[in-house]
Amino acid sequence: MRTSLARVGSCIVVLWFLAIAVSAAPWAHSQAQGTPGPRLVTVDFRVVTQDGTPIRNLRPEEVTLKVGRRAREIVAMDVVQVRAAAKTPPTAPVSAPAAPFVTNAAAAADGRDVLIVVDDEGIQASRTKQVADMLAGMLGEFSPADHVAWIVPRDAKARVHLTTTHDAVRAAIAGLTAHGSPTESEVEATCRTRRNLDVLLAVFENVVPSVPTVVVFVSNGFSPPTVVESVSRRGQGPAGPCEIQPRDLDDLTAAAAASRAQVFGIEVVDDTVSGAARSADMTGGFEHVAGLSGNPVIRLVGNQQPAVKRIAVETSAYYVAAFEVTPEEQNGSSQRVEVSVARPGATVRAWPSIVMPKAGPRDAKAAQVKLRDLLSASRVFRDLPLRAAVHTSRVSADGRLKVVCIFEPSEPGASLAEAGIALFDDKGTPRAQWTGQRDGLKETPVVVPLNAPALGTYRLRVAVRDASGAVGTVDHQITVDPPNTGAVTLGALVLGTERKSGFMPLLQFVSEPVALGVVEIYGAPKAANVTAVFELAASETSRALAVLPGTVQAVRDDLRMASMTFPIKDMPPGDVVVRAVVSVDGKPLDARPTRTLRKVQK
Repeated sequence: MRTSLARVGSCIVVLWFLAIAVSAAPWAHSQAQGTPGPRLVTVDFRVVTQDGTPIRNLRPEEVTLKVGRRAREIVAMDVVQVRAAAKTPPTAPVSAPAAPFVTNAAAAADGRDVLIVVDDEGIQASRTKQVADMLAGMLGEFSPADHVAWIVPRDAKARVHLTTTHDAVRAAIAGLTAHGSPTESEVEATCRTRRNLDVLLAVFENVVPSVPTVVVFVSNGFSPPTVVESVSRRGQGPAGPCEIQPRDLDDLTAAAAASRAQVFGIEVVDDTVSGAARSADMTGGFEHVAGLSGNPVIRLVGNQQPAVKRIAVETSAYYVAAFEVTPEEQNGSSQRVEVSVARPGATVRAWPSIVMPKAGPRDAKAAQVKLRDLLSASRVFRDLPLRAAVHTSRVSADGRLKVVCIFEPSEPGASLAEAGIALFDDKGTPRAQWTGQRDGLKETPVVVPLNAPALGTYRLRVAVRDASGAVGTVDHQITVDPPNTGAVTLGALVLGTERKSGFMPLLQFVSEPVALGVVEIYGAPKAANVTAVFELAASETSRALAVLPGTVQAVRDDLRMASMTFPIKDMPPGDVVVRAVVSVDGKPLDARPTRTLRKVQK
């Protein structure tokens, strides 16, 4: 084994050089497209204690998931955590390896998007102060990292767009003026509901599903479609542009489900009001909106501050559970969702239903969007799960700085139809682009070197469409550093394996017998003695658990390459940090490039 590993290590520099220098074409094994098979579908749910504190340590075996009244095996389950409420002291950071790649799948986040939609036409003037105090108290419970928006359907000028400057939202809350009429007719209530419905639909359609989002809707009611029919029957004339049909609520429900937002409804009850404002239908319509994500209505009667303040705490963590659906179930039907947990005193909040994916393109609209529009869109597309990593390199034959992007679909067996990469500057202008078609995407991961633009920080977006029409995008920020200034500098640590076409960077390992690692070294004098070792550790800053010797070879006068081999055949699934320590004439450099090696179960 030692002889074999040494032989692999001696050729790794040449393989890596060829891999980057040849072209921007991707490399790897071919994946044949077969008949449609099972598809993973996810369900979001929250589990809280009696005081609203999220339970964050559930195991999959403690969760029972039923979809369409059928028990489903949970094949994967993650907890998504955001920063706790503002008054909660921060917990000590957990020493854990950094992720080896970025992904468009659900992940931990620093903050939430909180959208407060206030129907000021449905709130009586006498309740203005109570509502403002309630909202100000709720806002104070959210973290400074949360982005908060203020939306008044009646007045677009009163809107405060998503911001972490909460003082702007506090000022909007303080300036709230309610305009509810105690004699509102059913037609007026329907038109008001129409405005609210249109605004809520736009809110849900613009939510980025990968960002934990909370939507708080404040009103005194919501007209159901049957109200319009009764108005017309009573001879009061057609509702006209205010008409609400059953499909309108279906569209709202579908958009809310696609957004994955947590929806809370705060009903401002006033028992002195007659007419439509006291209608049981208005209350039922409001309960439909408030219950979109499985939450009960919060009725502002008496002191409801504790219930309202709990919104921030309850939404600071939730679970995402994945289960398989067969091809026969991929029919676009709505199915009931039931989630229960084996924890005494726990309360589960889950979406009451989900829409099964349809066979073929999962997002019909996205399937029609052109590749260039996917690259420039602000929306994150998650229908095709992706992972990607980016680093800079000067290993190409011309010595020019390259931005190297490595990406692949997260789902095994996905057949890619087209892909694109764009590098945007801070003004949103594309500075470098690449596109690839089916014949050039048969091997994964795909490795694409782009000519680096001027110095600065850039956002790199990868957009991919598979053979079924499913679309995925992932974004990554990268800084293009200045060229060498005479000092010895190091490039990124890249982990991969050897294939027939050369060194292949990998984002994660499965059954490879060894992992190969390379680090570029720039600016070392020809006469300098350059050596390298590679440390294995539990995190970027923890002590080394093992030290592996590396080899250093000259590629050009201005470039050397440090490399190592790491046997991983018997390594259990998990993460380990690989850290490069390069020394010049016996003195270790301060820079210590690191990379997380992730091994997953086959």
